[in-house]
Amino acid sequence: MKLKYIFTALVAALTLAVGCEDDLERYLDEVQVSSSYVAIPAAGGSQTITVNAKSEWSFGDIPEWVKVTPTSGAAGETLVTFKAEAATSSNEAMLYLTCDGKSQIINVLQMTEKVDLPITSCKDFNEKGEDGKSYRVKGAVTKIANTTYGNMYVNDGTGEAYVYGTLDASGAEKNFLSLGIEEGDIVTVEGPRKTYSGTVELVNVTVISIEKSLIKVDSVSVKEPLPIEGGEFKAYLTCKGEGVSVVVPDDAKPWLSVTSIETSGTNATVTFNAANNAGGDRSTTLVFNTTSKGKSYSAQTTLEQKGAIIDATVKEFLAASEGDTQYRVTGVITSISASPKYHNADIVVSSGDFSSSVKLFRAVTSEGNIEDLGLAEGDIVTFVGKRSSYNSAPQMAAGGIYESHKRYNKVSLAEFLAASVGNDIYAVSGEITKVESLSAQYNNVCITIKDNANTLYLYRVTTFDKSNVEALNPEIGGTITVAGKRGEYNGSAQMAAGGVVLAYTAPTGGSEDPKPSENPYSIDLKYSLGANAYDDNVATVNGTEDVKFLKIGAGDGKVGDLTITVPAGSKKVSFYALAWKGAATTLEFSGMGSVLKTLDIKANEGVTGNSDFKFTVADSDCYTFDIPIELTSDLDVKVTTAASVGNNTRAVLFGIKASK
Repeated sequence: MKLKYIFTALVAALTLAVGCEDDLERYLDEVQVSSSYVAIPAAGGSQTITVNAKSEWSFGDIPEWVKVTPTSGAAGETLVTFKAEAATSSNEAMLYLTCDGKSQIINVLQMTEKVDLPITSCKDFNEKGEDGKSYRVKGAVTKIANTTYGNMYVNDGTGEAYVYGTLDASGAEKNFLSLGIEEGDIVTVEGPRKTYSGTVELVNVTVISIEKSLIKVDSVSVKEPLPIEGGEFKAYLTCKGEGVSVVVPDDAKPWLSVTSIETSGTNATVTFNAANNAGGDRSTTLVFNTTSKGKSYSAQTTLEQKGAIIDATVKEFLAASEGDTQYRVTGVITSISASPKYHNADIVVSSGDFSSSVKLFRAVTSEGNIEDLGLAEGDIVTFVGKRSSYNSAPQMAAGGIYESHKRYNKVSLAEFLAASVGNDIYAVSGEITKVESLSAQYNNVCITIKDNANTLYLYRVTTFDKSNVEALNPEIGGTITVAGKRGEYNGSAQMAAGGVVLAYTAPTGGSEDPKPSENPYSIDLKYSLGANAYDDNVATVNGTEDVKFLKIGAGDGKVGDLTITVPAGSKKVSFYALAWKGAATTLEFSGMGSVLKTLDIKANEGVTGNSDFKFTVADSDCYTFDIPIELTSDLDVKVTTAASVGNNTRAVLFGIKASK
């Protein structure tokens, strides 16, 4: 942590709600548009933009007043037209163009007349504003986060508004520096409201006015946070107003004081003294004021002081040395045993990947009784205490103090599916049926879960403490609990990106061998899904209903694979295999370090679409290959759609059996 200086026109603490990663994700590789703004005349008319997508794309909800043609398309460039009839009142809409799970915003406006918007306070903008509507706010620029796009924070004393993108004088993007806006300037800006990943934003604003500040923090004498023992530091200012005054917030006055203010021309030096810090890390915002011709101007700097409490993950706490150092530890409760007699509790908390856990021995609250909190398994809790051990096992020493906890509303899959898309967070549990797209780079994974009657897709699940998702190693057959928001993609319900794991139990003993069936179309061997492989659908085969089949491969030439386990003693493997309609393919079977068999698979008219599959098969659609050696143990055979057949990489398999 470093001492940072920022400017504002009013006394308020700075809260940064959006990090640098947000900027990286907003300019999409998946889909790009020639313009993110479309203006249609009040008399009616149309405008056309170019959509350049890497795969299939579509628009979400479209209001009735505007017609969009087309509303979906394939990979490549597509001309999209927006048309509206004559209007008697202004219309505006924020349309979401989705491709590969990412959404590009298109703002569509039809203005009947130019009406100056009233100034809305930052507090009302954040708490009462509506997405898609335009707002005007006025305040001081407290931080410029991106000098290309013009991402900045504006504070008016009631709160802080985040501006994502600032247009230049001609209405162009990516030219923020031409405006000459600096931290400390008072600006009036106007633009549409949007909520992105829980952050409320003004998007691509127009600058109405800029008022340059007369006071500025040039530098400070401390480059790192003040040490625990405190000490002196100086703030160096440029002031073109009449005198300098300093405001120290009331909550900082017990430990921070102003010792002197020295001025020389337009230069000013303010000296502070900080007391020893016996608690945790602390910070405060200092405000410097000046006046000119009856108007007030302000600048501010944030002071941070290192505390005696060290923030640590569960793993870091376990690795720490025993002693009097205080640690702040956050984890997921995996077990809890409260003592009403002594008003304490033994709590075991785990890291986000459930690879490490630590016992909080006889944890308490600073006020009241810990049992009154109603803590339960799955809650994310934070406690402060010392590192100790018992019988060589690390633990938090007796008397660790409760600070906070998070609990999520637990619902069934049916209840989650019935909920509305929004920002409410729900916790759901289920058996894992599919694990895909595990990303070490972004530390997330896509998981499909089920209960007795429902399935749910969990998009880009992560861990609450950003610990390693790879270490979590979610497996098919395991049980997982995840908290997240109700989302939707292409009309299908899902958990939105960013859900966090609250509990995970690995499968026990692995899956049992399927029992042989008299049904010629049943899958009687164990299998595991690989890349672009699916087992979540059924078909009617020659009149036999609810036949489960395995699909490998996907559109656009994506090769798929799965692994079949052939039992020891087997001499032959037989199966039905069908290629996608009009797209004959080749299957490759490999094991024991070599290719065992390559088969050309015929296309089938019934293998098409996304549901209601009906296959008509003949004896020629059933294939058999011999095992070249005597199997004294089970053999894993990998089945792959061949890459050598261009885009014809999709096939289905069923009726998989082995014989001795």
